[in-house]
Amino acid sequence: MTRIPNTTTTVSYAYTVKAQGSVIGTLQGFNPTANRSLERIREILNEATDIVEIVPGRTEFSITLDRLETYNESMMEALGFASFEDISQVTDPIQILEEVRGPSGAIRKIVYERCWVQTWGKTIREGTITVTENVTLWPEQIIATRING
Repeated sequence: MTRIPNTTTTVSYAYTVKAQGSVIGTLQGFNPTANRSLERIREILNEATDIVEIVPGRTEFSITLDRLETYNESMMEALGFASFEDISQVTDPIQILEEVRGPSGAIRKIVYERCWVQTWGKTIREGTITVTENVTLWPEQIIATRING
């Protein structure tokens, strides 16, 4: 028999993503990722336990943003670019701020500094007539801070 939990706990928080100090708008997705290569160092002529160690490589960061396009403002305009025809015109990096406020008043801020636009795309879905734009950014540095409420 499955028991119903007896709890008063609720999960609630406020989440804001800003570009150049301005709120981007309602995002369909905000996906920061980090990955790094790993190199196996092997010992020659040792078939049983040939891995001596694993050496981590450099960490690579990226952020993918998904947002419904609005008639008044495209994704690139929401990111702070005045005009946009293609990404070859984007010659300056931007700053992205991710801010999470918990119910206790605690704030977690993650600043993605000097983000360069790597890709831009648009998806138009028939039937619902939704237009979603997506952008992938490569930040040069990430700084995280926590302020207890």
